This record gives sequence, C-alpha cells and structure tokens, in this order.
Amino acid sequence: MQISRLSKHPEASVVAVDVGGTFVRAGSAVLSTGDVSSGAQIGTDALRENDPIEVLVALIGGEMARLARQPVGVVIGVPGFMDGTQRSIVETPNVRSLRGVALADRLESKLGLPVWLEHDAALLTRGEYAKGSARHCETVLAVYFGTGVGAAFLHYGRPLPMGPFRMQLGHIPVRGEGRICACGGMDCVEPYASGPVLIDLAARHGTSIDQLFEASVANGALATAVAQFLSDQAIAVATAITLLDPGVVVIGGGIPTMRGYPFDALQQEIRRRLSPVRERARPRIALAELGTAAVLHGAANLVAQHLDDPNPVETSKSEVNNR
Repeated sequence: MQISRLSKHPEASVVAVDVGGTFVRAGSAVLSTGDVSSGAQIGTDALRENDPIEVLVALIGGEMARLARQPVGVVIGVPGFMDGTQRSIVETPNVRSLRGVALADRLESKLGLPVWLEHDAALLTRGEYAKGSARHCETVLAVYFGTGVGAAFLHYGRPLPMGPFRMQLGHIPVRGEGRICACGGMDCVEPYASGPVLIDLAARHGTSIDQLFEASVANGALATAVAQFLSDQAIAVATAITLLDPGVVVIGGGIPTMRGYPFDALQQEIRRRLSPVRERARPRIALAELGTAAVLHGAANLVAQHLDDPNPVETSKSEVNNR
C-alpha cells in the first residue's frame, strides 16, 4: 500500500488535531524521530458556529501547507463518545455540532488521506506513555481536569478493547446535590470537579480565575470550597485506581497547570481514599509533563502502531518498567 511506503520515509509525518472544549489545536509529528511541532490554534466556537467539517479541513490544510509535504494521515483527538468502530461521533456534550457526525469518513473523503479518531484523553495518555511522565509504564491511568473530566487507561501502551463508552470517568455519579452535567445526567463528576465550577467560585468570591487557588490561601470560605473541589477530584481518581490497579497515575489537563494548584494536597486526598489493603501497592502519582505536545506524540504513537503492528501481540513484560 502507498501508505506503508510513505511510513518508511525518514520524514514521514502525521498531522494531529486536538478538539478541546475551548480551543482546537493542530500540529504534526515525524514518525521516525518523534519530533513534533505545533501549528495553528482556533477557538472551539468555530466548530460550534460553522460547518465543523469545513473548519477542520481548513485547519488541517493549513498544517499540511506548513509541513510542505503530504502526511501519512491525520489523527483527530475527540471529546465525548464515539461508536464502536471509532469512525463516528455519537455525542460530544461540549461540542454538540459534532454529534452524530461520521467524522473519519467525511474527512477522508475531503482530504484524500487516512483519518484516525481517538478519544482525546487516550491520545494525550499515549503521548505521556511515549515521551512523558508515564514513559513505557506497563499500566497507566491518566485523568484530565479541564472544561470537562477525561480519563484513559493504557495496558502496554494501548487502550483496553472495551466498548465505545469506556473510561468516561467524568460521568460517574458522585455527591447527590442534583447538579446537572453537560451530558444531561445528574451528579456526574464533571459538575463538581471541572472548569465551570472554578469559574463560578471565582465570580462568587470576587477573584479572577487565574488567581483563584492563590486567593484561597487568605479567604476561608473560598479555601473550604477549594478543599471540596479537590475532594471531588480525588474521589474520581481514587475510584478509577481501585477499579483498574494502575502502576502510575498521570494527572493532567488545564486545571492542574493553574497557578497555585495544590497538587500535593490532591495526592494526599487521593491516597486517603484508597483502601489500606493497597498500602504496599499504591501507584505513583505524577503530573503530566508534555502539555499540549502530548497530543502530537500520541498521534505518532497511534499511527506507528497501526502501520507497523496492525495485529499487535502483548509486549513482553521484560520490555517495560511498571513501577
């Protein structure tokens, strides 16, 4: 196949697009070296207010022009729920214009290139596995706190072959205050532990969102609210740890990168909620290292697996370092 020949070229690249709740970012990665470069960024409202296919085609076309060569394909990191084949979007609560769109097929028709879809959290986690804080760990749980709450679990560098609604950690139920989630559910993790909560807290306590965590040090009421926010985040992470037994837990997303974010306190809250039975087998907890570049490294990881190992067998345990 032509794509197989292209993939062996020393400059063979993949274009990656990360669809976030606030921004859509493009970039590229060289398969042979892992070198990545960031491209254009647009507001996600462009997808909400216009034809999302045309917007994405223009964004990808701009990145291809910047590369000045044809990539082997395109990887789209998508939020929300995909169908079982990972070709179409079932639901995206934060980007409803993509609901029901056969995204991979329509983009392939427009671009004339292979297109792979991957859950945004899984793509980020592939990147942290390849080049970041979970480098080559056997079992990786990653949780991302931003506009929503995303999560992924990798076993030997690959997501587990589960159903299309897998790892929707942001939509497990927590406290029973009756808060409505963007997905339409009640008391999901997201309306307690994601960005909109912080926006509301900043407005109610008269501070900017950028200074929220720092301001909580001298504001008792805000400190109490922040402590509850961390508690809700910790409950979500501890629940996933208990179910999946990872060797490393990666905490990422926009919220943990905010000034003054109390990561040490979050770790303590997570560990406090784990059963004492796990005392000798508690996972390492680490901040994500790569930021937005994780998507680009993750795209290279995904495409390399598809092209070079279409029928993977489990990696030898001697080749990975779990804990």
